[in-house]
Amino acid sequence: MEFVESQTLEFKEQFNDSCKHTIVAFLSHGSGTIYIGINKNGKPVKLDDIDAIQRDISNFLIDQVSPRCIELVKTSLEDVGGYTVIKINVTQGDKLFYIKKYGLSVKGCYIRVGSTTREMTDEEIMTKYESNLPEPLMREYESPSQKLTFDILKTSLREHGFHINDGTFLDNYKLLTSKGKYNLIADLFADENDISIKIARFEGTTKAKLIERTEYGYKSIILAIRRTLDRFEALNITKSTIKVPQRVDKKLFNMDALREAFINAIAHTKWTEFNPPQIQVFSNRIEIISTGRPIKDLSKEDFFKGVSKQRNPELMRILHDLEFVEQTGFGVPTIVDAYGTSAYEFLDNFVKVTIPFDEEVMTMVNKDVTDNVTDNVTESDEQIIIKLIKDNPSCTRNDMAKAIGKTVRTVQRVLNASTKIRRVGGDYGGHWEVVD
Repeated sequence: MEFVESQTLEFKEQFNDSCKHTIVAFLSHGSGTIYIGINKNGKPVKLDDIDAIQRDISNFLIDQVSPRCIELVKTSLEDVGGYTVIKINVTQGDKLFYIKKYGLSVKGCYIRVGSTTREMTDEEIMTKYESNLPEPLMREYESPSQKLTFDILKTSLREHGFHINDGTFLDNYKLLTSKGKYNLIADLFADENDISIKIARFEGTTKAKLIERTEYGYKSIILAIRRTLDRFEALNITKSTIKVPQRVDKKLFNMDALREAFINAIAHTKWTEFNPPQIQVFSNRIEIISTGRPIKDLSKEDFFKGVSKQRNPELMRILHDLEFVEQTGFGVPTIVDAYGTSAYEFLDNFVKVTIPFDEEVMTMVNKDVTDNVTDNVTESDEQIIIKLIKDNPSCTRNDMAKAIGKTVRTVQRVLNASTKIRRVGGDYGGHWEVVD
């Protein structure tokens, strides 16, 4: 058998302080194996009094390591090249482990880096410690305001067939803390609040030049969600090509995937950090960034399969009742099916989802812009279209083009840029609305 030290494998000739540090590192940061009785060259050496060494290991785990870890460490004996060596299998726990004598300090906490073990820095200790704290509960965080009303939420629930009993409404939807105060869930859905969803549009593929910032908020999150989804619909340009024997329509991006990414960000962000999801639109993609990593103890494999572990179950329940969420765990597989797991990027404290634009549609859009550089959009164009919509909500883009005396492509540019016009329903059977 050939032995080579690695991230998860360590050799020690004796059970010493260095061995203890490596056990603590494996407990805190990743399972691993230690062989006592093998030197750095991977050659076995003779151990004196193996029973005494095993007792020392057991005493160390029980008396010198915190929190309790004895069930995470297993020792056994193996024959290597005619020598008996001690094998220590260490399973990573769900806490930050340390040597009691030194506590949560650089001398008490260790981390594995490659095939070496080193002391953790103060910053690493704090980050690891905080990551192991229980998830804060939205329902136990008090709303910044205790003067809230919920007419928009109640009306929306009634529109979806729910009977509202004012006497039990707050309890049924978990809008109060255990002390009877309005909580963060209540704040999100209140008729007025301090929360807004912002959409930033940039010229090109970087943040070098901001060309537009749209903000929906300071009222119930229900309105912000609806208006943001409407904005996405307006951005989702359709292009047609003739492929005999039929016309083929292609969208700039998969609206179902983008919708799921946005709603998931609303449902799973750490609202306790008072940081709404960020939406950034570039010339070739849309990025949605939400606070918080995937739920603790949920592997990436299970995450991508759609295994559901909800960070904010009370919030998810309301989103489900309002039909923003159709099926628990449905969102991630929808995104992965459309764009693969590479659509997700897990940062230290954020999750980013990238929805790329269809390259063929982008090429056609860019050609339209080049062909119509003199067909400028003006404020009066939007005003004329708004008046037309008020007179006839079912008007078509062709009707709008005739009204402003320009092309349908220019009409689409007006609609994409407008924050006052939204589409309700699909291209067939839907209608336009003017947002005051």
